[in-house]
Amino acid sequence: MPESHHWEDLVRKGEELVFRKGQVLFYEGHQPYGVYVVKSGEFSFAKEGVPCRGSHVDKVGSLKVLGLHDFFNGKPFCCTCTATADCRLIFLSRSQLTSH
Repeated sequence: MPESHHWEDLVRKGEELVFRKGQVLFYEGHQPYGVYVVKSGEFSFAKEGVPCRGSHVDKVGSLKVLGLHDFFNGKPFCCTCTATADCRLIFLSRSQLTSH
């Protein structure tokens, strides 16, 4: 995983995405191709269609990151993430994360 001081540089180079309320960011069982840094928004998480509690948002310094645990463990997403309000994110791809 990149050191925390590299995250600021990575975020500036990431792709900004907008998801509308109800759109799925990622699906349970799919392989992560990167992670999402949260700029704003709200999300819900469900496993096999049932809401799941637990921490699915990791913190790196002052940043909130979705999918980080699954990405660096090399496992498929453990749950589906859906926007419950409009949100803005920065997507950091596998190549961006592994080149540092």
